[in-house]
This record gives sequence, structure tokens and C-alpha cells, in this order.
Amino acid sequence: MIRLDSLAVVSMASFAVLWMVAVAAAPRRDRDGRGLWDLACVLAGTMLAYASAELPVFLAGWALTAVPYWRGETRGPKIAMAVSTGLVAMGALLAKTDFASAAFGLLVLAVVLRKGILPTHLWTVEAFEHLQLPTLGLVLNSHLGGYLLIRFVMPMFPTLAASWLPAVSLLALVTSVFMAVAALAETHPRRVLGFLWISQSSFILAGLATMTEEGITGALLQWWVVAFTMTGMLAVYRSLEARSTNVRERISFLGLGAHAPRLAVFFAVCGLALVGLPGTLGFVAEDLLFHGALKTHPWLGVALPVATAINAISMLRLFLKLFTGKRAIHVPPIPDALPFERLALTVAVVLLVLGGLVPTLLIAMRTPSAMGLVNVLSGR
Repeated sequence: MIRLDSLAVVSMASFAVLWMVAVAAAPRRDRDGRGLWDLACVLAGTMLAYASAELPVFLAGWALTAVPYWRGETRGPKIAMAVSTGLVAMGALLAKTDFASAAFGLLVLAVVLRKGILPTHLWTVEAFEHLQLPTLGLVLNSHLGGYLLIRFVMPMFPTLAASWLPAVSLLALVTSVFMAVAALAETHPRRVLGFLWISQSSFILAGLATMTEEGITGALLQWWVVAFTMTGMLAVYRSLEARSTNVRERISFLGLGAHAPRLAVFFAVCGLALVGLPGTLGFVAEDLLFHGALKTHPWLGVALPVATAINAISMLRLFLKLFTGKRAIHVPPIPDALPFERLALTVAVVLLVLGGLVPTLLIAMRTPSAMGLVNVLSGR
């Protein structure tokens, strides 16, 4: 029932750090009562899913992470999580029968839906717009869809995976570019963040389909990049929402950096790492993805720089709108990052920067899992 190999242990340890960062940086109102219960459900469900050795156990963890959606009033995320849970349940029932192809298809559909790949992206954008960001960020950045693919789908159906993953990868690449373009036209900060998350996280799914050690290692590093950068950006943005009533409106120059320079720096560093700034872990992940794609999946080598460049424009535009554009005397005074926020966001920034300057250790932590997947897909 439980399997604690390198993939599970590394994933559990990194998510524990991510959870502490998100909770420490969240406003108090998001950590009281129901918010704390939701955060605890996400932690317990994710840890159970990571440690699972069988699909029914994984299903229990998957369903537990969906509790915050089911308790909410936002219709799209509630339906999406219910449908994806049902797909995993049906796939688990059929996995050991003569209907292996059907089981494979159901599980892949669950992965696509959970990650918000086209045409299922609308629920993810709706979730960013209406739900509590600390809990939402942890649910999405657990990347349980990708974990389902790595832990169960690819090892259980290696032949089907080798045949169909390129098509799934192409869909992920289209999603990445489409979401990047959509972010350029968006005027609401929460929706911009949602488009950025979908676009950059789609490369994880595309990288896994390269079926090369470099490409899969890059995808697993991109997993960390998206998780920690988006957690940092969401934490800063949510802090601004708690401090100013104008933040959730259409993007306009707010000039909040005049009174909150530390929050501005944290947001900028996380955003630049997300789009692959040299010297950060994002650059290392995208470099490995690019080189892995050149061998077997050249479309990724084209879509990756295009989508990343467009996302960089959207990220910088959002940063400028939130933190610049007004003199300090015209900006309502707000407190800068509080001690717990500074500590939590510093942890995320240090991991992203040190991971970019000294990536050897992080690559070594992901290499065994990548090699295992390559061996499984190649039939060794």
C-alpha cells in the first residue's frame, strides 16, 4: 500500500517545505477556521497520494485534496474535481482487467483535467478568480496529475504510454502557447496568474513525453520551479489583497512598491525564476527540457522559448502595474512584508537561486526517477 522510494520521499519532503512556506506567508484570515482545515486536508491528501503504492490509496489522497473544492460554491472547480476523481476511480477499477486501454484513457483524461490542459482549462482560471489562493496554490502545485502519470500510468501501461504520450505532449504545448497569449489580453491580476500557471506547468507534461533522461529530469525540475515560484507570487499577491482594496480590480498602476519594496522584490525574483532567468532553477529546468526535446520532441524546443518569452512579458506587465506607476505621496500607505512573510518568501527565493547557481544536488535528486521512467518506457 505504501511505497517510499526516491520519487516519493523527495516529493513529500519538497511539498512539506512548500506547505510551510504557503501557510507562513498567508494572511491570518486564510489560516483561521475553515481555511486551516482546508490546508490540513491538502497536506494529508497530498502526502498520502505521494506515498501510495496502489491506485486505490492514491485515489483516497486525490479525493482528500479535492475537499476544499467540494466545500466551496464555485461551480467549475467543484465539477472538475468531482469528474477527475471519478475518472481515477474508474481507471483503478479497470486497470487490472482486460480493459487496459480504457483504464489508460480514463487515467490520462484525469491527468489532463487536473492540470487544466485544453480544453479543460476554464475551471482552473475560474478557481484562480474566486477561490482562496493559499489553498488553491497548494492543490495545484502538488502536481498530482503529473505524479499519477509518473507513478502509475507510465509503469502500468508502458506500451500505450510510449504510443500516446506524444499526442498528450502536443496538446500540452498548444495549451502552453495559447495560455501565454491569453495572459497578454487579460486585465484581472488573478486571471493573469492563472494563465501563467497553466502555461508554465504544461511543460511538465510535455517534458515527460520526451522519453529522454534529460527531458524527464527537466520536467521534474520544472515541477519544483512552478511550485515554488507560483507559491511565492501568490503569497505576495494575496498579501497585497489583504492590504489594499484596489488590487483585485482591473490592472492599473498602483505603485504599491513605494511602501512595500520587499514584497516587490520577492514577487520579481519569483516571477523571473518562473520564466527561466539565468542564475535561477527555472533556467536549469528549461535548459534540460530544451536539450531533451531536441533529441525526440522538437516541437517542445519551439514552443518552450516562445511561450516563456510571452509569459515574461505578462509577468513584467503585472509587476509594473502592481508596484510602479505612482509616486509614494499618491499611494495609500500599506505595511511591507511582515516577519513571517519575509521568512517564508526568503526560503522560496533561496531555493530558487541556489538551485540555479548550484543545481547538481537537485538534479541528482531527480535523476533516479527519470532514469527509471526511461527504462520502463524503453522496455528494459
